[in-house]
Amino acid sequence: MRPIGLLAAVALTLVLAPDAGAVVVHDEALNGDLSTDRLAPTVLSVGVGTNSVIATSQGTDREFFTITLAAGTSLAAIDLASYSGTDVAFIAIQSGSTFTEDPDAPDVANILGYSHFGPGLGGATGDILDNIGDGVGAIGFTPPLPSDTYTFWAQQNQGVAVTYQLDLVVVPEPASALLLALGLGGLAAGGRRRGR
Repeated sequence: MRPIGLLAAVALTLVLAPDAGAVVVHDEALNGDLSTDRLAPTVLSVGVGTNSVIATSQGTDREFFTITLAAGTSLAAIDLASYSGTDVAFIAIQSGSTFTEDPDAPDVANILGYSHFGPGLGGATGDILDNIGDGVGAIGFTPPLPSDTYTFWAQQNQGVAVTYQLDLVVVPEPASALLLALGLGGLAAGGRRRGR
């Protein structure tokens, strides 16, 4: 294989390969509590790969955070990587940079999706994004979520604290990966023609 073809193959493999490790974008034990204000959520910077959010919630401790998916990326999964506690927790998503629904009396018809998560709900770990998209009465969605800004509300209502790690898996949108592959293929073909 010619050097330019090899370079294109390596670059394509790197773009399409799953992320080997996670980047912790917020850990409450290290970075302090996530915002409890739905109108001023903690802004988290996420990129392609696995972006981990680690939080502890109990009673009225509501967690609000916002992510913006860059153009050409999508949210493919929210993996519940770990969960410590005996009761389930709750998570909801809204489009936009704030959570407009009052958690004390939310109208689920204005929420993109929601779900409970934790022990006894399909296992303690695994992807919960599709469950969130299936929230009864919510707007609903089928993963992946396209590039946009999203705000999350998570909490555990009971008196027993739970600690969880949510891994937000951001991937290139299929069209972006295809365009990159075509562009790299074009570079490889151009390199072959020049080499003759």
